[in-house]
Amino acid sequence: MPKIGPFVDRFGRPVTHLRLSVTNRCNHDCIFCHREGILKSPEYEMSPDEIGFLTEVLSSVGVKYVKLTGGEPLVRGDIVEIVRAISPHAEVSMVTNGSLLKHFASGLAEAGLARLNISLHSLNPSVFREITRGRLEQVLEGVRAAVDAGLPIKFDVVILKHNSRELQDLVRFAIKVGADINLIELIPIGMGFHEWKRLHADVAPIEEWLAEKAVRVERLPFQNRTVYRMPEGISVYVIKGYGNPELCAACTRIRMTPDGRFKTCIYRQDYIDALPAIKARDRDALIKVFRKAVDAREPFFKKIPTKEFGVRTGAENPADG
Repeated sequence: MPKIGPFVDRFGRPVTHLRLSVTNRCNHDCIFCHREGILKSPEYEMSPDEIGFLTEVLSSVGVKYVKLTGGEPLVRGDIVEIVRAISPHAEVSMVTNGSLLKHFASGLAEAGLARLNISLHSLNPSVFREITRGRLEQVLEGVRAAVDAGLPIKFDVVILKHNSRELQDLVRFAIKVGADINLIELIPIGMGFHEWKRLHADVAPIEEWLAEKAVRVERLPFQNRTVYRMPEGISVYVIKGYGNPELCAACTRIRMTPDGRFKTCIYRQDYIDALPAIKARDRDALIKVFRKAVDAREPFFKKIPTKEFGVRTGAENPADG
């Protein structure tokens, strides 16, 4: 197909990234999990062929990157076929809890997976089990398999009271493995304020430590993320998502559910159904639905929230202009 795009929303944000949830099923049960903001599990999951058609069409209108999420993508036995269907059309990466990765790493690499985000919320087996209800050793086996397969790795760590004293150790482990690492502030999707407050830990102490250790600190255009370049060669990204109007103003993502519905924002529960167009293999109809979804996007946070999830008046967001 001839290339056009990328499509740009009403706030001047090009849409170049698709975050595709391939399932809401998961073999872990993390205490903070928000299932990508998909609060109701779909009954249908798109096939590899349907996903391949979707990404072929979207790549023609400016989508360059596809990240597979869940749930846990590796509970799908056809996950290698899904990656193989996407990789000719866009750079494909994946978020995984790593527990099944030892069975799939080499196949994923062969199918064209570009990189992996592996969730690693603790290096203490008992703390890890408390957070995830999973087994740390299975994840570490997956990490070793990914390294052996030559897959680039980035660790994802949600900062919690449970693991806040381990963050430096987690960064050191990433240095040992040669992996980058995301340190992610907890967001209150699917939980009330009191539950969020019980789990939430301050990001500032680890940022102070990183600033002392880093050889360079940068601000990335993608979601205005802060990145700390460490002397050992890895990068540490600090993602302060909830209530961050700068992140919203620079967002280039659109989301899709396992059953083929566009989701314009992780915080919103409005959906735009593309499955009929996908099933019919109707390129024009799919592009029309995608255009509608892009037009519906808007920054969720236009002003800075208070600690009680309200907003302060007078805090201007660049997206407002």
